[in-house]
Amino acid sequence: MPNQGLANIGMDVKVNNVSLNYVTEIGDIGGTPSTLDATCMKDTIKKSVPGVQDVKAFEITYLFDNSAATSDYRVLKGLQTAGAAVPVSVVFPDGTTFATTGYVSTYISGSKVDELVSAKLSVSLQSDWTVTNPANG
Repeated sequence: MPNQGLANIGMDVKVNNVSLNYVTEIGDIGGTPSTLDATCMKDTIKKSVPGVQDVKAFEITYLFDNSAATSDYRVLKGLQTAGAAVPVSVVFPDGTTFATTGYVSTYISGSKVDELVSAKLSVSLQSDWTVTNPANG
């Protein structure tokens, strides 16, 4: 019988094959196609066909830390400065893996009193997401 829901405990987010330490939120994986109008004069209803898949930048929120060379912020800022597309993957606790490639950009999110400092990673996708199903299913 299938599981009724999946907790995100143990989710692993990797950028350039390195696991991020303090991820608190990820954006949508995938997107919807644009809609191309295919309505003709003889049609009595508006018709459309799917166009190019419209995937927004993939965003990841993480807790800011810049205390060491291996800190998420420093590693991601280095990738941003290098300017090359890198692999990005998200591994779910059940073993499902979503993978893509993209250009990374990171910045510090605004902060308020009594709140941890966080940062955002934005990945401009250069390829569609691929899915690898769990080995046990």
